[in-house]
Amino acid sequence: MATAARPWYRSAMRARRGGWWRLPIALALAALALAACGHDRAPAKPAAQRAFYFWRTTFALAPAERAALTDLHVDTLYLRMFDVGWADGAPSVLGPLAIPDGAAAPPGVAVVPTVYLTNELFKQLDDAGVPALAALVAREVGVRAARLGVTPRELQLDCDWTDTTRARYFAFLTALRGAVAGGTALSATIRLHQIKYRERTGVPPVDRGMLMFYNMGTFSADPEARAIFDERSAARYLARLRDYPLPLDGALPIWSWVIHLRDGAVEGLMQSTDPAELGAVEFLRPAGPDRFEATRSTFLHGSFLRAGDILKIEVTGPAETLTAAGMLARHLAATSTPRTIALFDLSERNLARHGTESLDHVFQTAR
Repeated sequence: MATAARPWYRSAMRARRGGWWRLPIALALAALALAACGHDRAPAKPAAQRAFYFWRTTFALAPAERAALTDLHVDTLYLRMFDVGWADGAPSVLGPLAIPDGAAAPPGVAVVPTVYLTNELFKQLDDAGVPALAALVAREVGVRAARLGVTPRELQLDCDWTDTTRARYFAFLTALRGAVAGGTALSATIRLHQIKYRERTGVPPVDRGMLMFYNMGTFSADPEARAIFDERSAARYLARLRDYPLPLDGALPIWSWVIHLRDGAVEGLMQSTDPAELGAVEFLRPAGPDRFEATRSTFLHGSFLRAGDILKIEVTGPAETLTAAGMLARHLAATSTPRTIALFDLSERNLARHGTESLDHVFQTAR
């Protein structure tokens, strides 16, 4: 404070020595300089809220996962509650989240229930079934939120709707707003193609969108093809982010997976298989960069491998996630309120691969 006061002290001394007219001029110049600085400086961008997705079928946090929520100052957990699909001629709750006795949300972390709805559901559902579907989702979410002891401030819906299912899905969202407790905000996941082709796909009637900045490539036997995050594919969709009609949050990938190939075609995903373990599996041999070949027919984590099948590893490491964060930050419109940056998804495996320091850098970059 003493250093900052010295210019005013000198001005006052000069005024007392007879240069009284200099003081008002000095004050005016100082005011003009401050005003100019204020105009030149861009308004500070609010820090993003930090979040993770939890996408397993039992709500149980490992010690490393709890520590990461604390160490990374995470505000929000997007908690998958269940899927809704079409089964036996009606909407059906699939894979509901198991919540053990005594389970509770981590202190200081808001829970946003998240529900995945298949596109096939809205192909089969008729207009008359929309209110019942909204009531089903609201009721099932409420049961699980109560079991966790939380009162959600937001409910997120995840559906990769298409041109043909758009009207029914949007009608469901409108009906759901009336079915949930008053004051509960609705958010919806948004894919990149739904940003670029919004005139065709429409903009969902919700409060916020969560841009899923991943799953932008194609599943392929091509060793160079990447399905989780592909920088060149992403660049083709980014131009229209800034003027999207909804405020957008962003979800970034931190997971990896193993793609099962047979006869040069994709057989399926082996999501429960850790890419890091393949080198130690005795019936697999290296078949090129990030590829392993089965030497005999057998099972691996429940998936049947035939001799000659190829396992292709796709790893999203710290460098890829940081690149995605930088791209997203450059193209999302600046807002006066903090956006949320969510990482998909919270698991010991993903935390070990990236590390707390790297993930903190991602959060800071994507704000």
